[in-house]
Amino acid sequence: MAAGTTANVPQQGMQAAPASAAQRARPFAQAADFGVEQGNVFTNTQSINTITAGPDPLPATGYIRRVRLETVLTNGAAGTFTAGGDAPFNFFNLIRFAEPNAAPVFELTGFNTLLADIFGGFTFWNDPRQDWDYGGTAPNINIEPYVPVELDPTGMGALSNLSNASAFRLTLVAEAASNIYSTNPTTFPTFTVTPHVDYWTLPNPVDSAGNPQATAPPFPGTIQLWSQIQNLTLSQGNNRSSLARMGNQLRTIIMVTRQAGIRSETPFPNPATLRWDDINLRIESPQSLRTWMREFIATTSPRDVGVYVYPYNSGITRQVGGLGVSSYLPTVTATRYELSGQSGGAGTLDWVVNDVSSAPVSGVQRATVGGGLGFYPAQGPIMQGMG
Repeated sequence: MAAGTTANVPQQGMQAAPASAAQRARPFAQAADFGVEQGNVFTNTQSINTITAGPDPLPATGYIRRVRLETVLTNGAAGTFTAGGDAPFNFFNLIRFAEPNAAPVFELTGFNTLLADIFGGFTFWNDPRQDWDYGGTAPNINIEPYVPVELDPTGMGALSNLSNASAFRLTLVAEAASNIYSTNPTTFPTFTVTPHVDYWTLPNPVDSAGNPQATAPPFPGTIQLWSQIQNLTLSQGNNRSSLARMGNQLRTIIMVTRQAGIRSETPFPNPATLRWDDINLRIESPQSLRTWMREFIATTSPRDVGVYVYPYNSGITRQVGGLGVSSYLPTVTATRYELSGQSGGAGTLDWVVNDVSSAPVSGVQRATVGGGLGFYPAQGPIMQGMG
């Protein structure tokens, strides 16, 4: 090229040509549609013993968003719930949602499932007690708790469920009557539990106009886990209780204190100190924590006695379930996460733990939790709607 020739020299400034870019695929949540399919129905008559159904395979659909448990009891007579206040959701002794290799994804009691639904922030209106069909009077109840799977409206965390040969499995355990009623019904009700699998359809790689579409939720392999650690002893006076389930990003931490099996405020520390490694992250009275909790949720139901929450799932909206992972609390397997303080009386503490793992898509590889540096995906633009 002759000196002074500029034909092949990249231009800069206002005369620069725009950079070429590959056509961006339509986001998964816009390319896919909502669907729902029923799983195996669990029906029986309530009993003085627990009754177990499953593990039953769930129908292969697309990407599982959640599993709703339509639970209707009929033809019972009389009966009085226990004074513990966990009814009617303590109808379930245990709800377990597991991967094809039997690794549990969700494993909570019925009452703790209610708390997961309220404080997990997965829907616009989070409290199942405010459903239009809710009935909470003994013994003929109508409730619909759900197992949350996806994390937010983008579909992140929704699990691929495309093979009947490798199905996700649901186990339901109906509680013994003596743990639900102080006075048993004169006629035990018949119950019917109908699982409804809410899912995303599988989009085509291109739409009818040939435009590319994402065929999987963002950050495939991401999974949220729900687990519980129950009946940890609290003595009157100073207590320390460490949470051993570390290694992922903490999304929601729920604490439930009880005396003689009944939820109570007395054993909860006052003041309560939350230690995160070498930092006292929060030091406050129970009332201060209750005020903070209330600012993150939208419900008209009274607060459940003895329930306290550290919501790390507010994202950028400052409400539970907010978009974005910026508020998740990172941990490694050696992280110290400890609640301590003076308890006003002896009792027990239950931890209900919601953590998020970014792991290989394979269920077998996902079965071992921990050992990583937590979940740090790149954050894309905020979706304002599902259109």
